[in-house]
Amino acid sequence: MFGKLLKYDFRSMFKQFAFVWPAALALALVNHFTINGIESSSSVGETTAGIAMMIYVAILMAMFIIALIFTIQRFFKGLLGDEGYLMHTLPVKPWQLITSKLLCAVVTTMLSVIVAIVSIFLIFPWDAEAFRQVFQGLDYLFSHWNGEMTRAVFCLLEVLLFMLVSLATGYLQLYLSMSIGHLFNKNRVAMSVIAFIVINALAGTLLSFLPSWDTFDPFASGLRGMDLFQRAIWTAIGTELVHSAVYFIGTEFILRKKLNLE
Repeated sequence: MFGKLLKYDFRSMFKQFAFVWPAALALALVNHFTINGIESSSSVGETTAGIAMMIYVAILMAMFIIALIFTIQRFFKGLLGDEGYLMHTLPVKPWQLITSKLLCAVVTTMLSVIVAIVSIFLIFPWDAEAFRQVFQGLDYLFSHWNGEMTRAVFCLLEVLLFMLVSLATGYLQLYLSMSIGHLFNKNRVAMSVIAFIVINALAGTLLSFLPSWDTFDPFASGLRGMDLFQRAIWTAIGTELVHSAVYFIGTEFILRKKLNLE
């Protein structure tokens, strides 16, 4: 049943972004030809290129705004609103409902980031020299591959992991805030906003009592270079995981014990 729940959430996501993602890529192609084309040297071409770029930037901004709104609506309406009467009668646990919404939210955001990156590369000029330099760079990279290069790749993967965990933490904080706001009979949206501010303040206050990763003394610890970086990044990942666990447990408890759909 959990698989069907995931399928339902992802189907809703793809319906929502079926236009936005292709539109961003299509406008990137338009900008490629207007910026790099011969016509762009004329006044009409420059005007066309400027308008196309403005529309492209607006689409990118709208894409991420829609992703955030979609994430909030899927949780608020799906679990705390009218759809909640149906969702909470399904043979799944509250933690599965939260997990499904969270996975869909994270994937939606990451796909939007990937679309944005790909669209930016589409705008770049396509010529033989550019491709030649790319292949030369890849050839140099693989020909000089060694232990330090491997560690650098792992560091990059750790940064990506930190970004994913931080993204999940942010969404779980939103979920907990909305769940707390829904405990009230009136002004639920306003109370959700207040709950988010209070949670943020409490998290910041608690973090101020913990040793920050950037206060580690590399000379005192004996760490250098990537060792220090990896210690810092894993400390940050661990902190985010603790936050995520607290937010997840709090949200699950409210949905399981204190849910009020009236």
